[in-house]
Amino acid sequence: MGLRNTSRNTMKNTLKCDLHVHTSYSFDSNTTMEQYARRAVELGLDAVCFTDHIDINNHRNTFSGFPFDERRRELERVQKQFAGQIKLLLGFEMGEPHLHPRETVFLRSLHPDLIIGSVHDAPPLDGIFDRRAYERAYDRLVRQMVLDGDFDILGHVDVLRKWHDDYVEDFDYVRGTLKLCVQRGIVPEVNTSSMRSSGVPPMPDLDAVEYYVRCGGRYVTVNSDAHTLNQLDEFSRVREMLPGGVELCCFVAGKLCTSL
Repeated sequence: MGLRNTSRNTMKNTLKCDLHVHTSYSFDSNTTMEQYARRAVELGLDAVCFTDHIDINNHRNTFSGFPFDERRRELERVQKQFAGQIKLLLGFEMGEPHLHPRETVFLRSLHPDLIIGSVHDAPPLDGIFDRRAYERAYDRLVRQMVLDGDFDILGHVDVLRKWHDDYVEDFDYVRGTLKLCVQRGIVPEVNTSSMRSSGVPPMPDLDAVEYYVRCGGRYVTVNSDAHTLNQLDEFSRVREMLPGGVELCCFVAGKLCTSL
């Protein structure tokens, strides 16, 4: 499963937006907004959204002490610098937002363009690590996040496929989660980071995207999840292979849009 020829809808799949990009305000990136903006203009992107990590888990807490005001001021400076060349947006990638409703309410109060909901860490299972049990616990946590979380875009629904060569995906469960996205009005991203890091299909693969469309899903985003400058992409190959009936979208001031 993965990249393959499907019925195309090129008229609708022309919006070039990367809505999942990490800057030096994330713990795992050293790239500035200005560097990304310059590269995005070179690639011909219509928009980039900076979605730095907000994680509150056993490994780290990036919410406490996060420089929200400083980050906003830097965005405004870079927006002025690149005015008329590209749309620069500001959002967050929130880890497990359904487990942290108070912090998520605060993020919404900042009026971001979008919030990505992602699961980065599933809880330990009674102190015993079993890979398959962990994978299914991860799936359940993603499902619960879609049911209960306040966010706009579902990030890398099956990211364990990227991290573990022996990952066994529960295809039916992933598809069921995408069906719930349709019911809740959440847009799934097609995350391409797995393609560059481990050579596997995007997350989710395009067969799952096709299932999402059959369930009534209409919108997706195609995102790099970039942490370094050379990871930014314009996704022409992936865009061309999206199934017919799906439309690329963007979020501005929390509102879904299909043009900028």
